[in-house]
Amino acid sequence: MEMNKHKADPDTQNHGKRKRKQGIDTLRTPCTGINAIDKLPDDLLTAIVSCMSIKDAVRTSVLSHRWRYLWMFTHGVLEFDERDISSDKTVLEFDNIMSNKTVRDFGYISYHKTRMKTYKFNRMVNHVLDLHQGTSVDSLIVRFCNKIKAGYPSFISEWVLFAVHKKVKRFELDLSVPGGSPCNYKFPDLVGLLTKFPLNEFVPLYEKSMSFVWCLRSLNVFLSLRSVRLVSVDIKDEVVRYFLDSCPYIEKLCIRGSASIIDVEVVDPLPYLKVLEISECCNIQSLVISVKNLASCAYEGNEISLPFKNVPNLSELTLGGVFCESFIYEPNKHSSYSAQLVKLVLNLQTASVGRQIPPRIDLPQLHALKRLELSIVSQVGRSLLFLTSLIKASPQLHEFKMKINYLVPCSSFIDLPSLIPFPEVTSVEANVFDHNNLKVVEIDGYCGCASEDEFIAQMCSIAATSLETVIIDTDCDYYRDHPNYKYILVIYKPRQDGKLPMMKGVKKGKRRHEDPTENGQMNPVDAKKHADRFVSSFPSSGIKFIVR
Repeated sequence: MEMNKHKADPDTQNHGKRKRKQGIDTLRTPCTGINAIDKLPDDLLTAIVSCMSIKDAVRTSVLSHRWRYLWMFTHGVLEFDERDISSDKTVLEFDNIMSNKTVRDFGYISYHKTRMKTYKFNRMVNHVLDLHQGTSVDSLIVRFCNKIKAGYPSFISEWVLFAVHKKVKRFELDLSVPGGSPCNYKFPDLVGLLTKFPLNEFVPLYEKSMSFVWCLRSLNVFLSLRSVRLVSVDIKDEVVRYFLDSCPYIEKLCIRGSASIIDVEVVDPLPYLKVLEISECCNIQSLVISVKNLASCAYEGNEISLPFKNVPNLSELTLGGVFCESFIYEPNKHSSYSAQLVKLVLNLQTASVGRQIPPRIDLPQLHALKRLELSIVSQVGRSLLFLTSLIKASPQLHEFKMKINYLVPCSSFIDLPSLIPFPEVTSVEANVFDHNNLKVVEIDGYCGCASEDEFIAQMCSIAATSLETVIIDTDCDYYRDHPNYKYILVIYKPRQDGKLPMMKGVKKGKRRHEDPTENGQMNPVDAKKHADRFVSSFPSSGIKFIVR
């Protein structure tokens, strides 16, 4: 008898394929076979797309005919970062999806790599913003390395105008250049903002009120702002004052690197302002801060009169520039608020010319401080023990972090010790005390010299009963910045007396031995080995050492 042959169903034989098919069937309705997600209303689909990054939102346009234009109505975050989308592949992907002209049509620009990269980024941002059809956007964030000074400020002004018309709540424009560079984009002043509108809209308003501020408020210019961050953007005092006076819900204001900031007052009523930063504004002359609900503030810049008038809720403070020195040398200026700080960041750069170090320094009392971060400049081999006095002034301190930047001796005529922003203290003069709350110590920029080892050992002794973790980061730029680095290869050899490491030099292909010097050229690989040997010398005390 002939047996019936049954043909196997490949879908049922392949378990993985069968599961995928079952998953697809769950998204289909039994009657129509239409994907369940396609039955959702447009508003809900737009809300889903709005939760994506703009890059992923644009990609959804290839899913189906219905999804093709949904991303244009997104009301979430529009974030553009030149560092993330600088590759040709990513830019061309945007070009293909948006069916725009290809880059080869503008081949004359390809001879200038930087200019081409800038052009691609601007072109992509402008195209996305031009196609956007939504009535509002939650956030507009543009981070763009503004290296080219001519031709592009007009594009940047279009981004500002987009933020105005879309009633953004968060606006960030970062035009900073790595290594620092003068900002060359001027943020529109009040008149400039008004002229972005048609004449028939703002002229009647101005004739009625004769006030630019009133006109801008009537046109709802930036009234929805909750957060604004401008970096390397030249903005005038009057615009900053407009943000503070006309944005009732503003929570965060950050102005960094503006040459036009001169006189700023940040005063109540500002019931929602929690975060304020005014930094690297080279021409600032005065700053007044009186905000009851302010919780975090950063000021890095010129030496000015004490800006803090009434800040009862200030708990986090960052100071830098010349003004930061006053926290060390003139602590009485800061006594009205220092006791309430929970987090303090001090960026102590090179000392100002003519600064006289007093014979005795009484640091401000930091009774509530839990985290202290220092960024200092120093000279290799110079004692760091003075900084332990900040630990003593902070009895509740839990975390201490210090970043060391070593000065490079580019000329024998430069007096390096005079540039160090803190006095040198010997081990005999250093404070001896016990700290019962310090748990974490982190040292960044470690190069393996004796002064670093001495400081770490002192910290372990001070907080012997409470210290849990010591982190040593050997990523140090000093050896890269040294003028003779191209000719000198340095290898660490610890000295028997525990001072600066012995060094071997290789100069122009000839190996020679050198005596230990105070400017010690460094090699981070051997610094890590030295740190490993150093921490292994500690007796077992329950402290966890991390070397990286």
